[in-house]
Parts: sequence; C-alpha cells; structure tokens
Amino acid sequence: MIVTKAIESRPKKIGGYDAWDVDEGVRTMRRAAEIEADPKFLKVVRSQMNKEADVLEKKANMLKKTSAKLKATFGGK
Repeated sequence: MIVTKAIESRPKKIGGYDAWDVDEGVRTMRRAAEIEADPKFLKVVRSQMNKEADVLEKKANMLKKTSAKLKATFGGK
C-alpha cells in the first residue's frame, strides 16, 4: 500500500513534461556523466556510435539514390 500512495502522490508533470520522461532524462544524464568519467569506456562507446552513424549514413545515401531513381522513373519534382 505504501508504494501505491507514493505513486499516487507523484506529480504527473514536471515543468510541463511527463514525470516519467523527466526521470528517464535524469538517469540518462547521470549515465552520460559516468561514461565521460571513464576514458577507456568512453572510447569504446564513441567507436560504437561512429559505427552506428556509418550504417545510418549508408542507409540515408541509399534512400537518396532510390528516391532519385523513382522520381526519374515516375516523374515528380
């Protein structure tokens, strides 16, 4: 019953934003600070982020080429 009362008394909005989103943002910021404090781990995280960015860039380029081919085939601006 104590948990239920704590949840019920918790505000649904904080500064105009959903309280759960704000809490998640706080956790994310804390984790980011922990990662930045560990240079070795930060290097690995950055490497992984760069790999993911490369994949997204390739997908974006493929989409751009496909879009251009479709416009050439079917017309359009």
